[in-house]
Amino acid sequence: MDSRQNPRDLRSKSAAPNGRIADSGRQKAYQSQQPSRRAVPPRQAAQPASAGALPRRPRSENRWFRAIVMVIATVVGCIFLAFFILQSAYDLFGLNQKDQIVEVTIPEGAKISDVAKILKQDGVVDQPLTFRMYLQFKDVKNENIVPGDYVFNANMSYNELISALCSGYTEQEVVRLTFIEGMTMLEIAQQLEEAKVCDAEEFMDYLDNEAEYSYEFFGAIEDDPLRFHKLEGYLFPDTYDFYIGENVESVARKFIRNFNDKLTPDLKNRMQDLNLTIDQTITLASIIQKEAGESDDMRLVSSVFHNRLNNPGTYPNLQSDVTIFYVEENIKPLMKMANQAMYDAYNTYVREGLPVGPICNPGLDAIQAALYPENTNFYYFVTDKNMDFYYAETAEAHYKNVYAAQQVGGTAHGIDTK
Repeated sequence: MDSRQNPRDLRSKSAAPNGRIADSGRQKAYQSQQPSRRAVPPRQAAQPASAGALPRRPRSENRWFRAIVMVIATVVGCIFLAFFILQSAYDLFGLNQKDQIVEVTIPEGAKISDVAKILKQDGVVDQPLTFRMYLQFKDVKNENIVPGDYVFNANMSYNELISALCSGYTEQEVVRLTFIEGMTMLEIAQQLEEAKVCDAEEFMDYLDNEAEYSYEFFGAIEDDPLRFHKLEGYLFPDTYDFYIGENVESVARKFIRNFNDKLTPDLKNRMQDLNLTIDQTITLASIIQKEAGESDDMRLVSSVFHNRLNNPGTYPNLQSDVTIFYVEENIKPLMKMANQAMYDAYNTYVREGLPVGPICNPGLDAIQAALYPENTNFYYFVTDKNMDFYYAETAEAHYKNVYAAQQVGGTAHGIDTK
């Protein structure tokens, strides 16, 4: 041992079995407190992206992207399905279709799929797939279709088309009819029967008891047991094409659909401004139509009725002669038993305010006059046989006008002449 070596550095060291010198206990304790280190493979250098390659989207972004695409696809599919169902419903019942006569030829051996294509091409149906499905629902087979030349209307319902195609009711004569403003349901029905379009009684019975429409105005019509014809006033006067022996459902729908088309948003807004319902407006318009006809006095006549309606304390009754005429000419002849309560519900000398329902089918001029009256102080009017009008603000002046109208000859009528 070297005498120059510090004794404190002399530590007993035992040789390990493998020939290494063993560490002291302090060194072992120190090493046991240090975190263990594992060999880490060397990190590879990042490889440059190849030309044109896009960076890869993380998985979470892919999931969100797919979810958004699925939601959009589902919404679009639902919108398309809803639109298809709506269009199919319109097509099924012939709603919102043109009133147009169409000639169609169904050849020998035509199958249901062929018939659907032909009807689509000729403008009779809009949804051939729906038509085919409906034929299957009705258990119509290929052999049930009768070939031939048909005359259809573009607004016919599927049931009407099937009835014609399966019965072979082919060539039909078309007739054009004009219904003037102020005609009643009875007069319209009689004209249809005279033209051999349909039976008058069957037509009125369908309107009174079976007709159902999805139009907004239809649900607003007052359901009163004293009302003689629910749809009186809603058969819009116009020129129509019918075919001989046409189904009453199809005939009625033409009138009702035309009325709905004429009922513009501007007219509806004006009704709200005047606090009038559709039924009240058409009822008032029907009285104006009968009193003034085609004259330019419609708005003046309307002002008289509005003035009375706005002053019920002084003028509780409209006292319009034409409401009595309706009872005598259009209700009593069709009644099997007298119904005084119903007569009084239309008689504006008895009933206060408007009658229970319209007394004719007014035209657009009368409807507009009901909504846009002249601004006057008149509470009376009377007409002579020449349809000249005499207006008055007081009863005294009115009775002088009645006398003057009677001197012209014939019957004078208007307000308070009975």
